[in-house]
Amino acid sequence: MNTALCPCESGRAYDACCGRWHHGPLHLQAPDAEALMRSRYAAYVLELADYLLATWYAGTRPAGNFNFEPGLRWLGL
Repeated sequence: MNTALCPCESGRAYDACCGRWHHGPLHLQAPDAEALMRSRYAAYVLELADYLLATWYAGTRPAGNFNFEPGLRWLGL
């Protein structure tokens, strides 16, 4: 169980916030636009490429692998 604060800055524990969308049985089912935006931001911070690709609009999704910029630091949502 991950009780660290979620990177989306909601003030909630990761598992009770975006972690449930990233890893839980509700994968990809964020209930609204804000939850999806927060979960995608947290996925960038945590470098969860599979989640990002799965939630990306097919018409603009990168083909092939998605690579993260080495050393990139996310400052906040």
